[in-house]
Amino acid sequence: MSFNREDYKNVKISFEARRKNAEDQLKRRETEVCSKLPEMKKICDSLGDTGPKIYAAALEGRDNYEQRLADIRYETEELIRRQKKLLSENGYPEDYLDIKYRCPLCRDEGNIDGKMCGCMRAELIKAGYESAGIAGLCGKMSFDNFDLSYYSGEDRANMELVLRKAREYAESFSGTGSGSLLFFGGTGLGKTHLSVSIIKKVIERGYYCVYCPSEKLFSDFRDERFKNDDKTPSKTAKYGECELLVIDDLGTELNGRDIVPYLYSLLNQRINSGLSTVINTNLSHTELLAMYDDRVVSRLFGEFLPYMFTGRDVRMQKLKS
Repeated sequence: MSFNREDYKNVKISFEARRKNAEDQLKRRETEVCSKLPEMKKICDSLGDTGPKIYAAALEGRDNYEQRLADIRYETEELIRRQKKLLSENGYPEDYLDIKYRCPLCRDEGNIDGKMCGCMRAELIKAGYESAGIAGLCGKMSFDNFDLSYYSGEDRANMELVLRKAREYAESFSGTGSGSLLFFGGTGLGKTHLSVSIIKKVIERGYYCVYCPSEKLFSDFRDERFKNDDKTPSKTAKYGECELLVIDDLGTELNGRDIVPYLYSLLNQRINSGLSTVINTNLSHTELLAMYDDRVVSRLFGEFLPYMFTGRDVRMQKLKS
């Protein structure tokens, strides 16, 4: 399990900046109060000596160490009590000279005893939505708001199965070797909705994911093919590196025949590496063969677990209601 490395680096930098800002704000408040209250400066200076005192006590040896430590603790508590009283008497909140971390649990470090804090995980998930390309879709599409009431009869039974399998896939995703899915069927039946629901859940579970409409995927491969230098960052590397790639609406791209070798190479690379891909398309097996070639289609139907979406166009039903 590994979040996007670039996301992790950026979030880590933001946490360091957040922590430094909290420390800088505390210094500013200390300077302000100490300049107005000479007694407060003496208290702050004494509190600043607590660390060196503990170190000195340790150097004196084990004899009476616990007592020396208890004495330092008592002195420190007494200084803090005097500090809060002085603040209150001069119109300041008692916690004015407490450091204000955004997360008091991890003190804006992102980790607690070597384990990731929930605040950092939340930031990584948010960053994952952004870098994966689904930030604008997250609030609209999830497993919980996939509405089965638009399906009836055998279609309802089929879509209940598809929804259950999609949810199971996302909740049991474990990185390399998790397998790939192919969603196919008519327009407006929920293929994109469940594709986004899957990638959203997998990101939340801590994996590196990328969502890409097929038009964007093909455009990136064309740009890469005609790139004139090696200094420009690759647009397509992420498609071969991420633990889960979702290709949305395969077959809607224009003039895709020239990119077929790149698509085949990408699928082959991901299959051979054990990386997972979810692809959805409105095209049938026959239409896919006509648009691409049998090598691509054989990969899709031979290496991916296919699920057919059935029913009446949900978008049209919503428009009529």
